[in-house]
Amino acid sequence: MFQQRSFCTIAFIILNLSIVTWALYAEGSKIAIESSVDRSKITIGDLIKYTVTVTRDESVKVQLPGLAENLGGFEIRDYHVYEPQKQDGKLIDKVEYTISTFDIGEFEIPPLTIFYTLPGDTTRQALRTEPIKIVVESVKPSEAGDIKDIKPQVEVPRNWRRIILFASAGVLVVLLILGVIYYLKKRRAGEPLFPAKPEILRPPHEVAFEELEQLKNSDLLQKGEIKLYYIRISDIIRRYIEGRYQIPAIEMTTTDLLQNMHQAEIDEGHIQLVQQFLELCDLVKFAKYIPTDEENVTILQQAYTIVDQTKWVEGAEPVAESAEAVMENGGSSPEEAQEI
Repeated sequence: MFQQRSFCTIAFIILNLSIVTWALYAEGSKIAIESSVDRSKITIGDLIKYTVTVTRDESVKVQLPGLAENLGGFEIRDYHVYEPQKQDGKLIDKVEYTISTFDIGEFEIPPLTIFYTLPGDTTRQALRTEPIKIVVESVKPSEAGDIKDIKPQVEVPRNWRRIILFASAGVLVVLLILGVIYYLKKRRAGEPLFPAKPEILRPPHEVAFEELEQLKNSDLLQKGEIKLYYIRISDIIRRYIEGRYQIPAIEMTTTDLLQNMHQAEIDEGHIQLVQQFLELCDLVKFAKYIPTDEENVTILQQAYTIVDQTKWVEGAEPVAESAEAVMENGGSSPEEAQEI
């Protein structure tokens, strides 16, 4: 009877031990912690990477160590928490500290504690890292021995080639600065960098006759580009008026131009010629008016007449001439045609 009772007691103890062993193994397989450093021996002021790695099941909730942890005699220079990574069905959490110390000797990174909870259990449990030894050494002195006295000054021979090169570079820099100043001054004044050869200005009427002749020989009307034809013939007369009377005709409306011609006391008959000419041009340019073939011929004759009757000839009064005669002479007066 006693033997039977003893056997039952032993069996009960073995059963309890197996249950406890199984529970520790199950818990241990759900979470594990590891700590490491990238080097265990440093010189003063060097940085160390101290890493804490937690491997756990996805169902285990864990609280990782924070920035304010106590790392013994080490200062925390940086702190980084990595995103959890999956590996072999486990989650791997990693925290990395960058630490250093300015003391010399043998130090220990104390254990860090992490807290976790298992599924179905609200009890907060803890795991601790292993302490890690770190040796901090001083910066080694020179192998040559103790600090020696200061050596006497050594006179360095002059390098004339280098001196000449630096002097030449300095002269070039000064010349470059002067050139930039000269360029900016000319640009601000609206002047060319180098004096331009004086251009011999041709009389405005010669330029106008030449441009009218080129327009007459163009094929704009044959190609149906009537508006462009009237724009060009209008610009020719406006440029002529600008050169002949110093009135900015290109920038003015027809009304402003005629008003300025009245103020300049230009002959009334000449003003009427210009008015008739520009009014027809404006109709075609702005009012989409389509002129007849006769008006196309007339507009060119009017342009020749305006230039011929208003041109300035030194020592002579302007001589009126029919537009047909001027067109036949290619924009030359009878006297110029005879000389030719």
